[in-house]
Amino acid sequence: MSQYFIGIDLGTTHSAVFYSAKNGDDAGQIKPLKIPQLVAPGQVDELALLPSFVYYPHKTEFLESDLQLPWGKASSVIGQFARELGAKSSGRMVQSAKSWLCHASVSVDEAVLPIDALDEVAKVSPQYITQALLEHLVQAWHLAFPEAAMADQEVVITVPASFDPAARVATEQVAQQLGLRARLIEEPLAAFYAWLGDQSNWADKLTVDDQVLVVDVGGGTTDLSLIQAVEKDGALGLERVAVGRHILLGGDNMDMTLSYHLAAQLAQSGTQLEAWQVSGLTQACRQAKERLLADASLAEVSVVVPSRGRSLFNNSIKATLTQTDVETLLLQGFFPEVNYGEHAQKTTRSGFSTINLDYETDPAITRHISEFLAQHDAKPSKVLLNGGVFNASMIRQRIEAQLAQLLEDISPVMLVPSHLDYAVAKGATFYAQTQAEGGIKVKSGLAANYYIGVASPMPAIPGMPTPVDALCVAPFGLEEGSSELMLPNEFSLVVGEKVTFRFFQSQDGETDNIGKVISSFAIGKLLELSPLSVSLEAGHYQAGDMVRVYLTAQVTELGLLLLQAHDSQSDLSWTIEFLVRES
Repeated sequence: MSQYFIGIDLGTTHSAVFYSAKNGDDAGQIKPLKIPQLVAPGQVDELALLPSFVYYPHKTEFLESDLQLPWGKASSVIGQFARELGAKSSGRMVQSAKSWLCHASVSVDEAVLPIDALDEVAKVSPQYITQALLEHLVQAWHLAFPEAAMADQEVVITVPASFDPAARVATEQVAQQLGLRARLIEEPLAAFYAWLGDQSNWADKLTVDDQVLVVDVGGGTTDLSLIQAVEKDGALGLERVAVGRHILLGGDNMDMTLSYHLAAQLAQSGTQLEAWQVSGLTQACRQAKERLLADASLAEVSVVVPSRGRSLFNNSIKATLTQTDVETLLLQGFFPEVNYGEHAQKTTRSGFSTINLDYETDPAITRHISEFLAQHDAKPSKVLLNGGVFNASMIRQRIEAQLAQLLEDISPVMLVPSHLDYAVAKGATFYAQTQAEGGIKVKSGLAANYYIGVASPMPAIPGMPTPVDALCVAPFGLEEGSSELMLPNEFSLVVGEKVTFRFFQSQDGETDNIGKVISSFAIGKLLELSPLSVSLEAGHYQAGDMVRVYLTAQVTELGLLLLQAHDSQSDLSWTIEFLVRES
């Protein structure tokens, strides 16, 4: 029987765990779990955050005793020490694994990381790294609560609102492999639950038709969500009405901006940095940035870049990062003045590029916000900021001013957030409590309409492939744990041989009815997602037979969209896990 509610934030840059007991004197009190991790060779410390970095050391780099954790010897370094080691060398560290889970052309189980791996470093998949990070958190829990296995607790894991279904499935599978029965919740929604949990009476802070814009800027991503207060049975309710797309833009981009600025200054003075030194410079800039943002009276901070020079007196390169650099490069570059409806700028892409994350070309977070609001015709009256970048009062004040100017006739009220670094994990725990014990629930579901490709009934035309229409199988807002929805018509399903299912997603805020058909001539307005190739069991049919079926769709409690085809002539049925990528 479960004793605790546990919220896990598997962040792009940091991971965290919060929990609350179901019974006892401290029942309902949400607390952080301290996470043991290496901070130096042979030295373990318990920290509130686990940096989401994994480092694969050379076999001669450390003694066996250097890599001992409380639960045994580690084959790789995870956390604080991993980030520091990766800053001093290249080809051994994996970071931003979470963003790779929803890469457009890389499967979740494809061994591609580290992307710059040395020959001696075996590459691993994004899903493998996700499991390594989650397993570290599970071990930390068992060290603190040996009598309460995490597998027996009620666990909620957060994912970006913009995660595609394949990335959600990969996260859920990792949890299952570790024995966890986990629910998934979107990160901006979790941040909002953290705010709800901090209020003695949240209804006093919102009124009917209030819209709350949640701006969640993490280390590697920016997530936008819109939550609306509605009247429901005479009481105030909440609905998540819109989510933004997956934007690879966050605090890491700011660190890189500062490092390239200093690298260019060094190049002008005749010092050319190698790739591994730029990585080290980026980590040093992150620390310098945090110092400068925390203390506006600090004029400058020295930044040291490691060097492999032979001389003991010439083993480092120094540069200076100033308060002016931070204000100019970060405030003007990432939070410029924009007008309502202004779209993120697109640039012409190179024909060839190295395989890497699909980073945003426009770094202006305010411009992405403007595009999101205009797309959904929204003018929010409340704003909730989340993410460690907003710990800096300079940045927080800047975005508040820009949002007030952007919305013109509306002066949005800034909601006071929970701790900006921990709100997501804390909110996930509060969400678990409300699900089990009752309480306010933000109505949420699918972030878009989803469609499956169906061969068009058009006759064959020379030189033209069979056209495909898009059939809406799950509308925007279809809730987790909802009952099955039945599509209105019958279809033919090929069984017993390998076939390919094509999937599509809407790119606007309109809600389509289940069963609506988007013709092949208009299918270009949809976003095509990764196809699924699979061979369905033939049962008592012959391989290649076309079976008459009716379709049902539902979203499971774990956020997995299931499409089921039921034989109209027998009790056979076939289940398709919607948008699960194959390697």
